[in-house]
Formats: sequence, C-alpha cells, structure tokens
Amino acid sequence: MSKPLRWGVASGCVWIGVAISVAYAVSSIHTTRLDAALTFAGGIVAAPAIGALIAYIARRFNKLNFGRRLLVALGDLYLATYLFQLATGIGQVLAQLLRGRVVDLPGSLIVGPLIGTLLGLTYTGFVLALLPLSYLNHVLIGKVWDHVRSPPGAG
Repeated sequence: MSKPLRWGVASGCVWIGVAISVAYAVSSIHTTRLDAALTFAGGIVAAPAIGALIAYIARRFNKLNFGRRLLVALGDLYLATYLFQLATGIGQVLAQLLRGRVVDLPGSLIVGPLIGTLLGLTYTGFVLALLPLSYLNHVLIGKVWDHVRSPPGAG
C-alpha cells in the first residue's frame, strides 16, 4: 500500500473518533456509550477503507483553485458520510439477520443512508463543523501525494 493510502487509512481511523463522538452526542439518555458505538459498528469497521478511497480521490487536490477545492472537500464529505451510513446499514442488516429478525433492506441500505447523509450533515449543521476538517484532511493528503510524485532531491 502506498504512503498516501496509508495516510488515508489513518485519516479514516481519526474519522472513527469523530463518528463515535457524534454518536455519543446524539444518543438519548437511555442509551449507553457502548450501545451508541455499536449502532455505527458497520461504519466504524469500514471507515479505514472509506478513508483510503477519499485519499485516492484527493490525489490532485492541491492543484485545484480554492473554489474547486472547497467543492471537492464538500462533495467528498457527503460521499464519505453516505458510504459510512451505507456500511452502518449493512452492519445493522447483518445484526438483524443474525438475531432472526425481519430485515427492511430498502430502508436500511437506500433510504436510511440517503436521508441520514442529507439531513445528518445539512439539517443538523454538522457540515459547518466538518467541512473545515474535510478541507484540512484533503490538503494534508494532497501534500503527501505531491511528495510521493516528486521525491526529495528530484528537480
């Protein structure tokens, strides 16, 4: 695995902490911290792979102008959130299947992730807090890609 993709995986692990913090913040009084984290277990497991995907997408990020950088960071934030929600839905479907419960596939794998992404980021205002983090993440990953493309001492 190349160095930028390793940084992407590490970034995904950092975003796991963000996800757990958000899960804990939005959990009700009657939910324990473990229950809040287990709700997002599928997404937590998939976060490093999602981070590697976003790192691959960000490989030419530093060559864009500011407006396009902002759009890429915003688009990737929504994409990563959707993929996280989708992985969470897959984890919940598997948990329901293992318990022998009836599974709502369209709700868990299509509607839930879309609504969760759109409302979870936009309506709650989390996009305002996470967009600068996404932008910074892209800048750092882009710098690693630039460093890999032009090794020290070359040119």
